[in-house]
Amino acid sequence: MVRPVLRTCVGCRQIREQPALVRITADPSGGVVVVPPRAPKAPGRGAYLCPSLPCLEKAWHRRAFRRALPGLDEVALRERFEAELRRRGVIAA
Repeated sequence: MVRPVLRTCVGCRQIREQPALVRITADPSGGVVVVPPRAPKAPGRGAYLCPSLPCLEKAWHRRAFRRALPGLDEVALRERFEAELRRRGVIAA
């Protein structure tokens, strides 16, 4: 029996299965990468979020990204995160 891989959302701190979360990483040039589920793993340190804007807001309020991925641009992250949510059909285009 294969156990599911669990990760914790940096916004709400809820533990969920990894494919249900969105992985955020910083690319080498200082940009933001939002990794779709089941995509090849992006290199480097990452943080996981529930696919919801409230969790993104909670993570910024808690300064979770400053600890996990210092130097991320909030505007770029929000744009890419919203694009991933639209791709998943979580929010309307």
